[in-house]
Amino acid sequence: MFKYIIFFLLISFRSVSADFEKFFPHLIRVEGIFFTVTQYDAGGATKFGVTYSVYKTWCNGKIIEVAPCDKDNDGKVTTNDLRLTVLQDVKPIYKTQFWDVCKADMIHSQAVAELLVDMVVNCGVGYDRRHIKAMQRIVGVSQDGKIGPKTLNAINQGNSLKIYNDLVKYRKSFYKKLTLKKRSQKKFLKGWYKRLSIYKGFGFRD
Repeated sequence: MFKYIIFFLLISFRSVSADFEKFFPHLIRVEGIFFTVTQYDAGGATKFGVTYSVYKTWCNGKIIEVAPCDKDNDGKVTTNDLRLTVLQDVKPIYKTQFWDVCKADMIHSQAVAELLVDMVVNCGVGYDRRHIKAMQRIVGVSQDGKIGPKTLNAINQGNSLKIYNDLVKYRKSFYKKLTLKKRSQKKFLKGWYKRLSIYKGFGFRD
């Protein structure tokens, strides 16, 4: 346990690491800013890419009163409250529920960190362990579905460009399998591929 604490302290103070502030505008660009309810979209009601389910869970788990989440002041959190959210409302959700869960601050490559976190965002929280296992398989460590010291070290010591490209291949494969399993999702395939191309358009930042 002590060696793990030392590892995290050392890696946390490295001068080169991924930055959530750089990632967030990229994420919003691919997610969009509008409130939507799209047929066959498993996420349901969504705004800024945050689904109602994620929003409600976030609100219910907050220590402070639910009032900041209850935008229309009707005493409960509904899809209408999600519709009324502003960008700054969802920023801490993405930071704590996705970026921090992937320990992205401890990943040196901005590009790899962004693609990993975006994968968990886009492919679904319910699949997060599966996606982390895919990353672990790519970097050659034990696949336990948790980002720990060994996984972080393998990511940071590996070839960032190869890891990035292998993650892209994995995501394309995941999307294809999903559309074969659920035909209703085929309508989203082109958009998912476009999402990956947009991230590549940001440029590979090692």
